[in-house]
Amino acid sequence: DKYADDRRTDITDVSGEVDIEDLIPEESSVLTLTQMGYIKRVPVSEYRLQSKGGKGKMGMTRREEDMTASMFVCSSHDTVLFFTNLGRVYRLKAYEVPEGARTGKGLNIVNVLPLQPEEKVSVMINVEDFAEGKYLCMVTRKGVVKRSRLDLYDTRRKGGIYAVVLDEGDELRWVAVTGGENELLVATRDGMAIRFRESDARPLGRTSRGVKAITLTGDDEVVGFAVVDETKRLLTVSETGFGRRSAFDDYRVQSRGGKGLINYKTEKYGKVAAVQAVTGDEDAILITSNGLIIRIDVSTVNAANRPAKGVTVMRFKSEGERVVSVQLTEHEEAVEIEEEETPASTPASAPEGVQEAYQAVMENAERNAEEDQ
Repeated sequence: DKYADDRRTDITDVSGEVDIEDLIPEESSVLTLTQMGYIKRVPVSEYRLQSKGGKGKMGMTRREEDMTASMFVCSSHDTVLFFTNLGRVYRLKAYEVPEGARTGKGLNIVNVLPLQPEEKVSVMINVEDFAEGKYLCMVTRKGVVKRSRLDLYDTRRKGGIYAVVLDEGDELRWVAVTGGENELLVATRDGMAIRFRESDARPLGRTSRGVKAITLTGDDEVVGFAVVDETKRLLTVSETGFGRRSAFDDYRVQSRGGKGLINYKTEKYGKVAAVQAVTGDEDAILITSNGLIIRIDVSTVNAANRPAKGVTVMRFKSEGERVVSVQLTEHEEAVEIEEEETPASTPASAPEGVQEAYQAVMENAERNAEEDQ
């Protein structure tokens, strides 16, 4: 009556169903998990590239005794499998993990996954599909390896399923998807490494224990696991902030279960923090025990033979700080970080106490800007 024209909108029934995933934008994200179980999803663009040898910038706000345990880069539409220290596995879409700020501590994982008492997520992996011919290779902290068909873990059971049966005191730490004919490399904190054929570990069911990957001495433990690729190099990073890239040819194939070869001279250069298989075209995100993060171009880390010390890839701000995690992401060109202008003081009409507080805040902001620069 008011506009004197026909209705232009048709209201009809929709054929088919609307998938909630189609309404969610696809973007690269970083999933971060702390040792105390706080998880968050942050766009990968939040981590800007810096030169090697820098001091990094704050990656998250956390409790003093907490530290980052695991980091994973994936698409927001990817399927993510969460393997826990007790040998169980849970399944989620990446977008189901709550998004958080770079400096936020995130949400406790028990609000995302139905974890059992004393259970915590130790590793997250991305799975494109559960096709036949693919395997999951799992490695524990005490040097046990288990290989199982990937399709055995294609389940949406909310309560999770068993991935591996563990010995008392052991825990599941590394998992990778393989094709059945790969070679595997396992590295330890005391600088040993062993390379063996994947076929040396026969396929086992979900509720099996696994077999010995490497013989450990003393209180040594596994700190890294990689699927061998001759087109890549092995990036070794020490807890003291040194790193180097070595050809896989430096690690000859041995029988599974031996003591391995010397990968790093830990008595001189410090314990090994992590190893990763790299092409040199990616960036590495290093995380320290104090929660600091630095992103470096892997190609700037010198290539060297197996026992070499390497170059400084990260410096520390406090005594006792050490590298605890090394994760890879796509390369991004470095950008200059511009310092924002801030007023020198409050208006003269402001009360004296407010002026003092404001000046203290401005000085603290200037110090933070200098550290980020």
